[in-house]
Amino acid sequence: MEKNRVYFFTGTGNSLKVAKDIANALGDCEIVAIHKGVDMEMPLGYRRIGFVFPVYYFGLPDMVANFIRQAELTKGNAEYYFAVATPGGFSGKPIVQMARLLSEKDIHLDYGAKIRMNANYIVSYGSIGLYYVTAMKAYKKSIGKIIHDIKNTTTTEIEKYSKRYEKIYLDTICNVHNMDDGFHASDACTSCEICTKVCPANNIALQDGRPVFQHQCECCMACIQHCPNKALNYQEKTQKRKRYTHPDITYAEISQYYQQSAT
Repeated sequence: MEKNRVYFFTGTGNSLKVAKDIANALGDCEIVAIHKGVDMEMPLGYRRIGFVFPVYYFGLPDMVANFIRQAELTKGNAEYYFAVATPGGFSGKPIVQMARLLSEKDIHLDYGAKIRMNANYIVSYGSIGLYYVTAMKAYKKSIGKIIHDIKNTTTTEIEKYSKRYEKIYLDTICNVHNMDDGFHASDACTSCEICTKVCPANNIALQDGRPVFQHQCECCMACIQHCPNKALNYQEKTQKRKRYTHPDITYAEISQYYQQSAT
């Protein structure tokens, strides 16, 4: 049976859900989390290698972009490369950005797709219940086509580059690591350590039972979204906003993937 591998980056579990659905359909497919400590070495001989990720500021999460730059990726690792973005709102140009980064390694991105997921950037808005229902209905149809395409190694024409989106991305992504300047924990914190376990950047440590942030934030908002007591918040903006995590993905599953793919 042919081997496959899917890499994912997630905060709320949306991209892990997509990665799992693709992997289950392909069979003999490894799922690997992109996070601090992920193995940058990549074995040869895969039929397909894919990347699933959310959209940040119309582009790739910084950790995903850096993973592509640093990983030992070559044309020999796989016969077919694909990327699936999981935007919640305006999608920008994450696929063309992925294609450009891969091309620097002399790798051609064969297939790119976007699948709408529930919008959840909590520093700007809370989870919208009606939109969530709509997104879930659309998901079932969209994921079926994406899986069909990937199984059949369908190729797509990669979207065109946009200087406008690239400028927005570059002007904002450079600030994400200090995003945690605005994070704080209330007295509702119970020192459960869930925030430390779901952080892909290993950016949170507990001191005297309270989370302390190390300014290596990836802006995924996993710590805020997964906190069971809404003890973590951003400035004074998120206290009353509805949290969101994918209903099929638990914080324990996300953290387990981090442990499995650590060097």
